[in-house]
Formats: sequence, C-alpha cells, structure tokens
Amino acid sequence: MFRFPNLFIFVLLLPFVFSACHLGSSEDKTNVLPEYIDDGREKHANIEFVEDFIDFGTIKNGEVVVFTYNFTNTGNIPLIINDVVAGCGCTKTKLSKKVLRPNEEGTLEVIFDSNGWYGMQFKPITIVSNALTQKRSVTLKVNVVK
Repeated sequence: MFRFPNLFIFVLLLPFVFSACHLGSSEDKTNVLPEYIDDGREKHANIEFVEDFIDFGTIKNGEVVVFTYNFTNTGNIPLIINDVVAGCGCTKTKLSKKVLRPNEEGTLEVIFDSNGWYGMQFKPITIVSNALTQKRSVTLKVNVVK
C-alpha cells in the first residue's frame, strides 16, 4: 500500500491557499493622490452643485439653450469625474475639468437643442465620479412650442 500523506494534505489545503490570495484590503486607492492617503481622517470626495435644476420656461422649437452648472468638491480628497452622461443626443455637455482638489470649483456646461422636440422636456445629465454619491444628476427643464 502506498502512502501519500504529504500529497493528501497538500491537496486538501490547496483551496485555502488560493482563497487567501483574495483576502486583504478592499479599499480602492487608485483614485486617490498620494498626499491624501493615511492622514487619519475619513477620506471622501463630494460633489456639491450650486443648483442642480434649471427651468428655461417656454422656448420655440429649434432654439438652443445653454446653462452652466457650478459645482465644488467639498470632500477632503480629489474628486475624479469618470463620465458625464446626457439623457439623449439633443443634449451636449462640456466639463471644465475631470479632477478637482478639495474645495476646488468646476463647471458643467449643458447645451440643449430643441429642434424636433415639442412639449415639456426634462433632460437629466448624470455625473459619474468617486464622490460619496457616485452618480449625481442635474436636470434641465424646458417647454418647447411651435
């Protein structure tokens, strides 16, 4: 009879060895600049808009309206904006910068082309970032008439 106690023990312990590789810190530090790591404070970015809803009232079909949303990173690490998603192709955006240090201000210009749209329109724009609320929306409202 052959004895393989070492091989048997190795085979039994193999799943535990591989699962241990996945243990450790789950904190993602890829979006944090080095000077903001390990200072003892709770770390977070936060995007705060001066206003997050604008009502343009009534406009004629074909008019283009533009509004600039102002915001600030009120957190204590850099705010990193990963994406800005407009609700439809009729709405374009221009972001002033993708990375804002704490207390730094930025702008998001929104351009709505009403050509082909009629009635009450609500156009959301979603900002995806590393902030506490990772998806934040602002909204443009307009009533389009002939």
